[in-house]
Amino acid sequence: MRYDEAFANAKHIPGGESYADRWAGAAAAFRDGPGNRARLGLRYGGAEAEWFDLFLPEGAAGGLVVFVHGGYWMAFGPRDFSHLARGALARGWAVAMPAYTLAPDATIPAMTRQIAAAVTAAAAEVDGPVVLTGHSAGGHLSARIASADVALAPDVAARIARVVPISPLSDLRPLRETSMNATLGIDAATARSESPVLL
Repeated sequence: MRYDEAFANAKHIPGGESYADRWAGAAAAFRDGPGNRARLGLRYGGAEAEWFDLFLPEGAAGGLVVFVHGGYWMAFGPRDFSHLARGALARGWAVAMPAYTLAPDATIPAMTRQIAAAVTAAAAEVDGPVVLTGHSAGGHLSARIASADVALAPDVAARIARVVPISPLSDLRPLRETSMNATLGIDAATARSESPVLL
């Protein structure tokens, strides 16, 4: 199998090369829109990328959605996807969108630890149940937070009501055969320990 071709998502979507700019534009318009109740750039750690944006609904939040962005752990950031908070906000849920250090400046295990810290920090800001979600690499990271080997504080872990990974990268082993692994640095041990499908 030609794994580089298989993982080249945008090549298989008509007009896919224009999506990133469209996402960023929609996200900026959402953040700048009237009535937006956002707390931007809240810290969950000391590293440059250890922050999250928190979007609050009108009235008391019914719970918290944590949305982790995708980008093959190498691209994008939460502010490319702010507009995806709209649906949950309309239903009375708060939405946290964390940043994390991208490859090659961080390994995937380090990103897992960062997102666990982000979930803990965001959960301290909003009462009620917590739903973890994300797409692509973010789907992978949201699934990892629900894995038994990720040490969340018991009070935070008890609040996780749902985990909804969207098109997650659940098995990292094929990624070792791609050219992007020169940036990701996934070795055999990491592929085993960070693949939700194997845990």
